[in-house]
Amino acid sequence: MALPPKAMTGASWNPPRMGGTALPIPVLLMAKLIALALLLTNHVRLLPDPFLPFLPGLDHLMPGIVFQRLLQTLFLLSAAALLFNRAVRASCLLLGGTMLLGVLSSRAYYGNNKTFCALMLLLAGLHVPGMQPYLLRLQVAIVYFGAGLNKALDADWHSGQFFEHWAVDKLAQPVYIWLNNMLPPLLLGKFMCWMTIAAELGASLFLVIPSFELWGVCVSICLQSGFLLFTGQTFAMFFYGMQAAMFSFLRWPSKPLLVIFDGDCGFCDWCREQFERLDFEQVFEWSPYQAGRGSEYGISDEAASRRLQLVAAGGRVLEGFYAIRRMLVYTPVVWMALFALIALAPEPVAPLWRRLIAGSALFFFSPLMNPIGVAAYDLVARNRHRLFPGRSCKLPRSVSHG
Repeated sequence: MALPPKAMTGASWNPPRMGGTALPIPVLLMAKLIALALLLTNHVRLLPDPFLPFLPGLDHLMPGIVFQRLLQTLFLLSAAALLFNRAVRASCLLLGGTMLLGVLSSRAYYGNNKTFCALMLLLAGLHVPGMQPYLLRLQVAIVYFGAGLNKALDADWHSGQFFEHWAVDKLAQPVYIWLNNMLPPLLLGKFMCWMTIAAELGASLFLVIPSFELWGVCVSICLQSGFLLFTGQTFAMFFYGMQAAMFSFLRWPSKPLLVIFDGDCGFCDWCREQFERLDFEQVFEWSPYQAGRGSEYGISDEAASRRLQLVAAGGRVLEGFYAIRRMLVYTPVVWMALFALIALAPEPVAPLWRRLIAGSALFFFSPLMNPIGVAAYDLVARNRHRLFPGRSCKLPRSVSHG
């Protein structure tokens, strides 16, 4: 079954729309999230004039202020074009190339986070349609392998001294200091150092083995979120770049996913309408359980009357809270809003704000949320007919009367 006509039309000027371009949706979403974070953190102000360049001669190419303004102009134009779905492959190449040129032109501008984001954008622009984004995935694995190996060969990481100095002297991290005072010297620091090394090397291995990709993605998300929760910092663009890169591992549905809901419930119908407003790619096809389509997938009317049912890829059925959570994964506007909330963290409460947003998102998608989410969903579901009591049923007559 092909995607709905709306999903196959040309590129839209609407930033949360991903379809109709030369890039697959997960790759374009990754690139847009990086571009959005770059713009909202005002990264353009950091683009340099040629100063201590890595490549000799760049500092003689043109006057410094002209070079800097040219980089900034190209940066803003390509980032905006990418967000608005204009020539997305060329925009990725131009945005990534601008950042990489900035790195090459100034040792002061250089940073692993900038280089990583630039390379991911360049690889997105070079992506061959119809193929899996293997180069993007490999780039993430290489970064984790390099980071883990570098730490494993560092004596300060072996002893725990690095983490001890970082957490106590640099960050004055209260939770770490409290725990550290109750343990033998350097024990906590050594544990945190080796846990980080194991996580980075483990992620690099898992991400290149297809059957373990999901584990690698989970380790990466938890690791980057853990750094943010521990420090309150995004390490410039590294948090955004790594979290966005995880979408290159996402398999986008090849056909609409069936959502079976109670069509004789005003609140359920209202929820469907709100969700459809955010479903710009028409990933989901909604059908009332009264229409009988659930029987094709072994879904009884009794089960469908109690909880929303989602027929995911491969025919797997998710219900209730689990269905809602999976649906949010395939809703790009959710991730763009989440990145924007973190990037726009207001001073001076930015560390607390970032921790609150990132921690809430991590908890929501973790197994720890399952019992709470299921209980909350079932509570609402049991009382759904009391919500919007005046809303009329929109079931077709042929369905509502059997």
